[in-house]
Amino acid sequence: DMPSDDDRGARVKDLLVDCYKPTEDFVSDLLDKIRGMQKLTTPQKK
Repeated sequence: DMPSDDDRGARVKDLLVDCYKPTEDFVSDLLDKIRGMQKLTTPQKK
């Protein structure tokens, strides 16, 4: 978890810098998708 979308975007750009030149559109779309996802919980062992 990161505190803000700006932090998430910066981290994504850092991760992608060696792959290809990331674009603002790509990062912004990715953040929109992340925002729409529900956080998964770890199943409890019985």
